[in-house]
Amino acid sequence: MKKKLLIIIVIFVLISSFFITYKVSNNILNNKYVIPSIYDSKAKINVIAAYIEQEDGTYQKITDGIPTSGYTINKNKSACSNGATPIWDSINKGVIVSNLTKNGTECYLYYDLLKGGNKILADKTIEKGQDGFTAIDQTEHTNNEKTVLYSDEDDLGTTYYFRGKVKDNWVKFGKVGTEDIWWRIIRINGNGSIRMIYTGTGDNAPTDDGYLNNNGESSQIQTSAYNTYFNDNKYVGYMYGTDKTGSAGKESTPTTSYNQAHENNYDSDIKKILDNWYSTNLKTNYGNYIDSNAGFCNDRQINNQAKQWSTYDTAMGYGKNVTYYAPVSRLKTPSGNANERHTPTFKCTRKEDMFTLPRAQKSDGSDYGNHKLKANNGAGENSPIGLITIDEAVYAGGYHNRLNSQSDNNQFYLYTGASYWTMSPHNFTSDGYTYIFFVSSRGDLSNSYVSNTNGVRPVINLSANVKLSGSGLYNDPYTIANTE
Repeated sequence: MKKKLLIIIVIFVLISSFFITYKVSNNILNNKYVIPSIYDSKAKINVIAAYIEQEDGTYQKITDGIPTSGYTINKNKSACSNGATPIWDSINKGVIVSNLTKNGTECYLYYDLLKGGNKILADKTIEKGQDGFTAIDQTEHTNNEKTVLYSDEDDLGTTYYFRGKVKDNWVKFGKVGTEDIWWRIIRINGNGSIRMIYTGTGDNAPTDDGYLNNNGESSQIQTSAYNTYFNDNKYVGYMYGTDKTGSAGKESTPTTSYNQAHENNYDSDIKKILDNWYSTNLKTNYGNYIDSNAGFCNDRQINNQAKQWSTYDTAMGYGKNVTYYAPVSRLKTPSGNANERHTPTFKCTRKEDMFTLPRAQKSDGSDYGNHKLKANNGAGENSPIGLITIDEAVYAGGYHNRLNSQSDNNQFYLYTGASYWTMSPHNFTSDGYTYIFFVSSRGDLSNSYVSNTNGVRPVINLSANVKLSGSGLYNDPYTIANTE
């Protein structure tokens, strides 16, 4: 009996020591940190030295306490004796030393400045994404005076998005000539990069309480057709399969298969505009700060509810065949009315529709996207730039065709008072026109045929490694070190 009891006690001790985790106190006593265990017993740990990263990337030794904000532990540089492992506790803002089994364990701790999306997330409250999107959203989402970011999943991991009436997602990054470029953050991508949309330059800087920028066309780089040609399904593409033929916007040689229509061989008119703007204004001085893995989804999936939208719907997606694309089913009912509950997604089902740079990868090293973010029909320089999707506009607080006689949706942060393109396909109709979703001048979400003129608002992804300063407010925007 005693032998069995002894075995049980040994097993219990082994299991307990494996799971015990200790939190480093912020109080220094004789150059030692007292670490209470989960059982309220006490052990001591010697912090031989602690260092914090400086703006120039070097490390400086500290003697007056452990940082509780603005930093995270560098797991590669930090080390402890006796097999213990230091990690950062993001909830309690301190260091956790796991697998700590002996008193007197010695640690060297290195703290890195929070960078990229992690810097922004540290200053916000995070909540799980909403269950439904049933109306426009003009609400200021806060919790304990902190802006709420909502979480969902994209192809790269967990993404965090701004919604409604937002005041602290301003970024000042890049220049057009001598004028600063202003942006608004849409979301933190799943790889920690920062996705943001162009909002103007110079005198178009925010001057109010920071919620809005109602500068109309000044919040765009120009107005343009999405594609000047319009009578083939291929023209829903950010790129498409066969070159233009015919004249006056009318294709004379229709595509004959889905793959032929939607191969990524030729640039759309709007892609040419964006590629040129990026090359002229960002590439040389600012290209190194832009992420090389996040992409832009031009969702050309066929809607899976063929015939429910139109008796003419063929679900073929090529030539002049009536076709409705997948984004439609996430925003509308077959009757053409807005769904009571929009069902947006940050994910892009088809690899061919996710426009990424060459060699783009996921965090596990696997291949990601179509690698077609290059100028000159995919043969030129890298061009990591695109447009917002209609799904992102829904997450941000937009809604499809619901305003009618209601007042404008002029409080959600994507409202500018001018209409502008997304890159989400809508349909090809029986009257021979191709349609793309856009954000209207009233802040409504609607669709327009591709040869119409709407605004062009570039979207880029800042690297997860950029060093940010500022709070994101209009009078204290996020900026990147050494770029002003």
